[in-house]
Amino acid sequence: MNEYDLPIYHDSKRYDDEYWWKKDDIEFWKSHYKKNKAKSILEIACGTGRLGIPIIREGVNYYGIDISDEFLDAMLIKINNNDLSASLKQADMRSFNLNMKFDFIFIGFNSLLHLLTDDDLQNCLQSIKNHCHNKTIFSIDIFVPHPLFLYRPNKRYPTMEYIDSTSNELITVEEISIYNSDTGINEITWFYSSETVKDIIKYKFNMRMIYPDTMNKHLIDAGFSIVNMYGDYNYNKFNEFSQYQIYDCIIQ
Repeated sequence: MNEYDLPIYHDSKRYDDEYWWKKDDIEFWKSHYKKNKAKSILEIACGTGRLGIPIIREGVNYYGIDISDEFLDAMLIKINNNDLSASLKQADMRSFNLNMKFDFIFIGFNSLLHLLTDDDLQNCLQSIKNHCHNKTIFSIDIFVPHPLFLYRPNKRYPTMEYIDSTSNELITVEEISIYNSDTGINEITWFYSSETVKDIIKYKFNMRMIYPDTMNKHLIDAGFSIVNMYGDYNYNKFNEFSQYQIYDCIIQ
């Protein structure tokens, strides 16, 4: 087994292969910035451009930041190959300064959950606040933690499968997760196997499980007011059965 000590998000090709299926939020974000009449957009944790490229195609003034140079390089190649224009910068979401303010700022697809402490989360929110004017909409998309996934037995569970674009092999991913209810951190291990070789790669990473009451408190403590809270990508209001918690905020 080759266990990589590198971050889970270091391999841009693998990431694009893995998340071929994740398309249900693209139209939401495209419509959402238009709904809020935004002319300038900041995407935090923009990755390889899964969300950013469709937005850039709309002709908006787009700025993306990510902590991974490799992911930003992959996104830049896509931008150049499609004769598009955007600004990208390597930055840590916990502390960044672009010396700009934006009409619309968003963090999509659970990226906020990689901030594991209250201090990290508050530092991120304060950095975002510094890039808001009094009409900026700041939006977050994270999933609602589900006890069936957090408190299951310590064994492997199927997580996803995808076709490796280099080898054309079917790759399956299994997951073991160990949830610490005191810290709210889920310690996750992913095991990658091909049709012929089991456990080619193993990755470990952590995500913080944030429930709505905790997220609400952090936003308010950081000086934001929550103006909308949706439970899905169809703009349905959040309720006890919602899979997602999607926030629209403005500065207080």
